[in-house]
Amino acid sequence: MRYVIVGGGVAGITAALELANRKVGIIEVYSDEEYPYYYRPQLTEFLAGGITLERLLRRDLAWYKGRGIDVYLGRSVTRVDPGAHTMTLGDGTQVTYDRLLLATGSIPFVPPLPGSDKDGVFTWRTLADTLELERRASACGQTIVLGGGLLGLEAARGLLGFCGNVTVLEFFPRLLPRQLDVEGATLLQQFVESLGIKVVVGAQSEAFLGERAVTGVRLKDGREFPAGLVLVAAGVRCNARLAQEAGLTVERGIVVDDHMATSVPDIYAAGDVAVYKGYAWAIAPIAQAQGRVAAVNMAGEATPYDVVVPSTTLKVVGIDVSSVGMVNPETGDYTEIRALDADAKTYKKIVLHDGRIVGSIVINDKKLAKELEDRIARREALAPDQAQALLA
Repeated sequence: MRYVIVGGGVAGITAALELANRKVGIIEVYSDEEYPYYYRPQLTEFLAGGITLERLLRRDLAWYKGRGIDVYLGRSVTRVDPGAHTMTLGDGTQVTYDRLLLATGSIPFVPPLPGSDKDGVFTWRTLADTLELERRASACGQTIVLGGGLLGLEAARGLLGFCGNVTVLEFFPRLLPRQLDVEGATLLQQFVESLGIKVVVGAQSEAFLGERAVTGVRLKDGREFPAGLVLVAAGVRCNARLAQEAGLTVERGIVVDDHMATSVPDIYAAGDVAVYKGYAWAIAPIAQAQGRVAAVNMAGEATPYDVVVPSTTLKVVGIDVSSVGMVNPETGDYTEIRALDADAKTYKKIVLHDGRIVGSIVINDKKLAKELEDRIARREALAPDQAQALLA
């Protein structure tokens, strides 16, 4: 059997290693990146100077080869033919497969604003992007990060070491709008600004300024912010082009079932590109779990996917933020219990539903954050007075 994986990120490499452990046959991984696997969330630490390039890359191609995995770098896939069980590489080479895993990840979303193609407007997704950002940020003078989500804040922290003047422009009225509520976001903003990063919320961008090269960003209210470099961190979209052109069912991303199988026989999908029960969570823990399940089922074992509770951890100097599960319920049948200590710079929140803990936000209390994450994963029963005691 020949198992072919498109994508060398966490989902693809996890699947390859899982298949290799089973010694099922030929295993090939095709990646359009020039670097072997690295844990993408660590790019922020690398940008901030916290880890070296050698530590980021971890393993060379020989390491994978020794485990029966052939990894091909710089090899983009342009077409998949499900009927012939083949795929075509960028140079025209055809590769056959018995089982195929699409782990093509996601691509950065750039708002369709005038001037988005100017020199100096960047997106950030890969190691190559990071190295180029480091080079350009050192000489830019002023930097704008467009987006106050997880990626945008971590990018701002990293870029601060190269360019002392960094401004975050966030479209929504608060930072981390998906992961935090108003109270948590307010405390986080105070932390971020204490680092020397300027934060502007409710900032609706209208255009990128400048002629050939970007010189700043103009908002819809007329305010202008100068910058020699603009990093767009406005979210991602599933990289599902290959699947769509091959006739697979695509609804924002590649639709998969409980076994990570797509609508076409012998083709599976996992990670950021996969949509499971209407959701595509672009976070590493879910990509890893889906990659493992996909591999097990590709190998012939009927193992369903056990949904991983989405969790987010943000580490900035002096800041620890944990957001797990349902943190911003939109209906009235949830109970929210909060504890804010502005002096201690801590914020804690537990969300209950039908007598169980379903979500939590914790700022600057690692021990409690881990405990609540475990309780949520176990779907533990919890009464309001017990939740209040946990936050005391």
